[in-house]
Amino acid sequence: MVGSGQPTLSVTLQPRATLLTYTGASHGQYPPDLQPVEGRARVEKGSSVATQQQRKAKARARHEAYVERQQTKVHKRKQRRIIGAAVAGVALVLVGGWFLWWSTSDDGSSTTASDSAADYTYSKAADTLPKGAPAELVLDTDRGPITIALDTTKAPKNSNSLAFLAGQGYFDDTSCHRLTTEGIFVLQCGDRTGTGSGNPGYTTVDENLPKADSKGIATYPRGSVAMAEPSGGQAGSQFFLVYKDSPLPPDYTIVGQITDGLAVVQDVAAGGVASDAATPGDGPPAEPITITAARIQQEGS
Repeated sequence: MVGSGQPTLSVTLQPRATLLTYTGASHGQYPPDLQPVEGRARVEKGSSVATQQQRKAKARARHEAYVERQQTKVHKRKQRRIIGAAVAGVALVLVGGWFLWWSTSDDGSSTTASDSAADYTYSKAADTLPKGAPAELVLDTDRGPITIALDTTKAPKNSNSLAFLAGQGYFDDTSCHRLTTEGIFVLQCGDRTGTGSGNPGYTTVDENLPKADSKGIATYPRGSVAMAEPSGGQAGSQFFLVYKDSPLPPDYTIVGQITDGLAVVQDVAAGGVASDAATPGDGPPAEPITITAARIQQEGS
């Protein structure tokens, strides 16, 4: 999920990792799981496998760099907080839509506002939804409910995973940590750590991938819900809500469609990205949104 003083956009026909050239901002500043794309070089016949492997490797490298930047930012915020705590004691800090509580104990330990992600780690998703069984994932948020019709026929494994995690309370009291308003138009949720690197301990397979055009780009339509891939090209718990048609490589499983509550996502997007975001148009939403509870609805339930 560009003018004066901001990055300008120009199309460069290169491999996926350098699809766009941003003047004034390093391409590497974008988080790795989704990259805004407006154009892409045609893939020669016979090279699709090698190109995909290169994309995965570069995505993994971008992810590692992103996590390192996030850890550096967290460390700096923690040190500032400890200095202030000498006078004011323990406090709650709002930083770009992420809520972090820093302990002032000598060991310097910290915890997120939500429960520890380690408490929500699994080896795999238990069977929860039968393939093809109609089901809806309802996200109750502090800004209103969002209802997603899961595609249990074309994306049964990813639908089952989301249903399993919802049943475990995995998404409860978590923020939608990332909003993108330039190039692509998505709100990303499903990470208990709030950093963009969280996962449930397992990954899912690709399903229901959209068809690409002659340039290798697919359109993810408004209202679609797709699985993000923060773990070096593998999906886990994170997903993104598309509030406007978005061009992306066809690498992200379309797991469902928003049937109610798209206006909630659009309202968050209208507020823009937090002013302290490292990259203009990509970062925590200026108007935070929290999933207070997630549940599955089926016929007869």
